[in-house]
Amino acid sequence: MVTQSALNLVLPVRPGHAALLEESLATLRRDPADNPILPFGQLEGVHFARWVLLPEAHRRGGRHYPAQLVLTANLDGDAMAALDAIVTLGGAPLRAMLAHCADFPAGADDGATRAYLAVHRQRVGAFYVNTLGRSLAQVSLEARLHAALQQHLDGGDWQGRSPRQVRQALIDFVAGRDDLREALSPAAGPTPWRWLRGWLVLGAVALAGLVLAVLLLPLTLLALVVLRLHEMANAPHNLRPRDARVRALEADEDHGVHNQLSAVGHIQAGPFRRGILRVALWLLQFAVSHVFYRGKLAEIDTIHFARWVVIDRGERVVFFSNFDGSPESYQDDFIERVAFGLNLVFSNGQGWPRTRWLLFGGASDEQAFKAYYRDHQVPTAVWYRAPAYAGLTAVNLANNAAIRAGLSGAMSDAGCRAWLQRF
Repeated sequence: MVTQSALNLVLPVRPGHAALLEESLATLRRDPADNPILPFGQLEGVHFARWVLLPEAHRRGGRHYPAQLVLTANLDGDAMAALDAIVTLGGAPLRAMLAHCADFPAGADDGATRAYLAVHRQRVGAFYVNTLGRSLAQVSLEARLHAALQQHLDGGDWQGRSPRQVRQALIDFVAGRDDLREALSPAAGPTPWRWLRGWLVLGAVALAGLVLAVLLLPLTLLALVVLRLHEMANAPHNLRPRDARVRALEADEDHGVHNQLSAVGHIQAGPFRRGILRVALWLLQFAVSHVFYRGKLAEIDTIHFARWVVIDRGERVVFFSNFDGSPESYQDDFIERVAFGLNLVFSNGQGWPRTRWLLFGGASDEQAFKAYYRDHQVPTAVWYRAPAYAGLTAVNLANNAAIRAGLSGAMSDAGCRAWLQRF
């Protein structure tokens, strides 16, 4: 089974070089797949990728955050192997762009460039994959399979044939195609035991937490009091960007079935909230790796990939998502279905809509949540989506996978009929 990885590079920008860096990003933006600096389309196994230029920022108390260049990619295989490929493919043009980043060594060769990027690689806090093990090659094969079978069905005369006979004819058709024959074998993926084990472990963690809370009741009560004090002290921002900024963000949205979100925010000061965030991200990572990896995050089936990355020595967090549909429907899905999940993680950020006992309120306040969403969103300078995804939602990908799965194994007449209805 192919493993998906999340590559995260966060590079501080030299003072005064942000505008110069934007010129290079403009070149990348014109053609993310094929450009002279880093053509994502020539990197094997990259599903989605982006460049983001985080603006210079300040925090009360005098804390200063320089502008930072962020490169993220959702890819198949090992992230460090992908880093090697990025350095080799980018070559001198990539090094020229990286020269705008602080401490990038003058005259760096591929080895020095790789070492520099490796130092600035950030560990992912939590990484959601819509379907664990579904490689880019699989996405491409199953899309071609669906298209070829649909064309074959549309061009044939199937009168008088039973569903079982039609299915067998389609299997024979695939067997005769060198470019599709691989689809006769089931796609590799996690075993059902992984999912069952995930639920069992989550249940055990919840039970252990409950028992521990009862055994340490005085500390539990103290923690709840401290939590409520933090919640009351965290004044909601309720800020919405100027209309011009919102229009600029909207200009990069709704250009097809897919959309993207890049956002950054400050974590509340102090060890208490940072500790809660670390625990929340650990629980989230376990859940998406062992329970919610079969096409849905809770009840939401529109997200392809999402990640949370803690940066700036634990003081800020960035969030990146690739999803289907409009940003408005994306927000509504979370408000209506899993507001408590958003609160568990994001309420540890400054200005989040006021929560109660960590899980309640917060994102349930629709207008406040949507204002927070836009206020913390940052422009995605360059966004790449692999051509294999063109026009395909996550639901489409799941349907394509089910079509492939239906080519192997025994199937009843009713099963054949249901399978044929997928076309």
